[in-house]
Amino acid sequence: NRCVNMIAHLFNAPVGEEETAVGVGTVGSSEAIMLAGLAFKRKWQIKRRAEGKPTDKANIVTGANVQVCWEKFARYFEVELKEVKLREGYYVMDPLKAVEMVDENTICVAAILGSTLNGEFEDVKLLNDLLTQKNKETG
Repeated sequence: NRCVNMIAHLFNAPVGEEETAVGVGTVGSSEAIMLAGLAFKRKWQIKRRAEGKPTDKANIVTGANVQVCWEKFARYFEVELKEVKLREGYYVMDPLKAVEMVDENTICVAAILGSTLNGEFEDVKLLNDLLTQKNKETG
């Protein structure tokens, strides 16, 4: 966990001096995406079961510019992939459109920092702000 804590501090994660960051080391981004996706799905399933709700319709929201690994995750682990379509001259996920696609079965919204199409970063701050607002309104 020493490496996880070092990385957490490097990226200014909100971890106190006496706290331990939570994470896992992986060999590459595809493995990291698979493990993160499984964690999202399991956490969602536990919450849904506690609420007496079905657990078979999980989905993720991504831009159409994501790495193929997200598509593989969705296929391998039976999760619906909702893709925000790109438009001419704007080759990253539109945060407004992404948040419109979120529903009670959404386990994550995947933002890309370095699109495979052009290296552009998605607007993570705006996406976070919009998702935070939606969560306040809908739970």
